[in-house]
Amino acid sequence: KHILCESPITLDAEITKELFLLAREKKLVLMEIIKTAFSTAYSRLLLLIKSGKIGQVVSIDSVCTSLWSAFPQHKDDAELWSGFESWAPTALLPIYQVLGVENCEENFVTSFYEQGKKFDKFTQINVVYPNAVATARVGVGVKSEGELIISGTKGYVYVPAPWWKTDYFEIRYEDQTNNKRYFYQLDGEGIRYGIVAFVRSISNAIDYGFLEEKVSIKIADVFEKYRNKEKMIEIKY
Repeated sequence: KHILCESPITLDAEITKELFLLAREKKLVLMEIIKTAFSTAYSRLLLLIKSGKIGQVVSIDSVCTSLWSAFPQHKDDAELWSGFESWAPTALLPIYQVLGVENCEENFVTSFYEQGKKFDKFTQINVVYPNAVATARVGVGVKSEGELIISGTKGYVYVPAPWWKTDYFEIRYEDQTNNKRYFYQLDGEGIRYGIVAFVRSISNAIDYGFLEEKVSIKIADVFEKYRNKEKMIEIKY
């Protein structure tokens, strides 16, 4: 069957690779959806960055947080998603789509609820490249400005909160008279664009997804590392 799947597809990079391979062999569509990837503003943002509008990207700061007051009372429920599970794919999306998935190392700083140490209140994911660095901060037990800042050698992109629902962003420079604002209509939260892309992919046998296969595999890899507590520092508050 054709599959439209919320991110991550699996919690194991090798299994994710196997599923994509199986889909191709069967001539079926396997599409991972992160709603932000399908928004017009986000797509235009990527194009402008890749065209060199802010020069070489050297730093990305991505923040996705929410306060879920009911969460501590239901932390035994295995169906609930923690801060990492809820937000990591979205927060990591611009990092891997701008800086790539190769030659990078991830480490984690996280704060768990005590019982079982399964659910995290807050996690910072640091992604280090040979020539750049990125940080994704996610959580359901802490609140911060949900903004996206992509810093380059000529200027930077600023996307105000909530950046994952953006219909507007700015490219800013040292000389503020050169700053430029971009506005694009967003209907809903992007899910309808994802469904349209999914249907078009099935009808035309062409991949119209906005999430590259290598990014899907990398996100699964990060989930695997996190669950195995690789390069993880725990903090308490």
